[in-house]
Amino acid sequence: MTDPTPPQPDPTPTFYTTAELAREAGVTRRTVMHYAELNLLTPDQVTASGRALYGPYSLRLLRDLIDLRALGMTLEEARDMVILRRATHDIHGHYRRDWTRADIPLDDTRLKALHTRLRAINAAFERQANNMARFDRWLTKRFTGGDLPDATPDPDG
Repeated sequence: MTDPTPPQPDPTPTFYTTAELAREAGVTRRTVMHYAELNLLTPDQVTASGRALYGPYSLRLLRDLIDLRALGMTLEEARDMVILRRATHDIHGHYRRDWTRADIPLDDTRLKALHTRLRAINAAFERQANNMARFDRWLTKRFTGGDLPDATPDPDG
């Protein structure tokens, strides 16, 4: 007879050392340390010996930081994004429905500026999406003959 209760996910998150987090994100350990020094990335735990440990959502945040910087966001804007995400999501990256405005340590002026910047980046992306797809088809037809593998989406979204 089989157990009718499905296995429950482990509520204890896996933690990454600085080097493990860097390896998973495809960046150098120094990059992680630099973002930590700038308070863009904060450890979820620190051991008694002072070793920084990062939860699974930190990996997502690190990848997001890399993407946001590539999109032209300043370090300050990227920091605000991380602050906002950490205030509204738990250590696993699940949206917290119980968050309140008091959980977000950014004033309304900074939130409004961040919102304006996000809309500008999104508008630029939308303008370029069709152009990029068209250019990709052209390159595929003219130069690669379709020999390149399809781009696969990031499993972390």
